[in-house]
Amino acid sequence: MLAVGTAAIGSLQFGYNTGVINAPQNIIESFYNQTWISRFSEPISQSTLTALWSFSVAVFSVGGMFGSFSVGLFVNRFGRRNSMLMANVLAFLAAVFMGFSKLAASFEMLIIGRFIVGVYSGLSTGFVPIYVEEISPTSLRGALGTLHQLGVVIGILMAQIFGIESILGNASLWPLLMGFTLLPALLQCALLPFCPESPRYLLINCNEESKACSGKIYTRSSVFIYIWSHETVTFLK
Repeated sequence: MLAVGTAAIGSLQFGYNTGVINAPQNIIESFYNQTWISRFSEPISQSTLTALWSFSVAVFSVGGMFGSFSVGLFVNRFGRRNSMLMANVLAFLAAVFMGFSKLAASFEMLIIGRFIVGVYSGLSTGFVPIYVEEISPTSLRGALGTLHQLGVVIGILMAQIFGIESILGNASLWPLLMGFTLLPALLQCALLPFCPESPRYLLINCNEESKACSGKIYTRSSVFIYIWSHETVTFLK
């Protein structure tokens, strides 16, 4: 449960960053206008403001596409657990860009941060289900697999609650709302070292049978069944 709960933090991050930008829309648009005035000494046009806002929202999905296409490059080279750990570097960078965008008077930082956290979310949508499925006992695999979707909807709910004007969705605290992604990333980094690596990855990708068998999640017999079937297919070929 520790391993599955820790992995689901990535799903929560995906849901949170999907919905977090919607609540403070008017406030962020006002920030765009103020930044434009300070640079060009004139208000931003409505068409330009709409384009910037639309791009700020859509760039998250663009980053998500890049991230989702890159899942295979990480999980087979670095492992499932280590891949989630490494992906948190993107969450840290995104939190810095988005959290300090107002202080730097730069809406470009907010857009870049949205792209980076989109890449992170795209990676998480691949890392989390793979890891949860491979460490779960067969009898619980279906039930634990639903925690990915549960984490997403809880993240969306948290974004809507924190986005209330009396909490973080106001003119002074919205950078904290956008940079909140730093805290779940720190929590996941602290817990992941205590979680097991996927036995499937250890056996198939690393060829470390002893480490795969020593885990308490997969039984030794299931590992030997895989080895027997693999050797049989190799012999027949």
